[in-house]
Amino acid sequence: MEKLEILENKILNLLELVDTLRKDNEDLTMKLIEKEEEANGLEQEMKDLLGEKEQVKQRVARLIKCVETF
Repeated sequence: MEKLEILENKILNLLELVDTLRKDNEDLTMKLIEKEEEANGLEQEMKDLLGEKEQVKQRVARLIKCVETF
């Protein structure tokens, strides 16, 4: 009978561990989703800034040409 109790305790401990690992996995999955969304936002922001940089570069080039003509 004692061996059965030991086995039962090990099984219960294993089930608790599985439950804990599932919760941890869910938490990590949510954090991953948040970080991916953050990375996507930063990527879009970087694209926007690069676009602005190109516009500024073109405007400065035009201004330089205007100054050179004087």
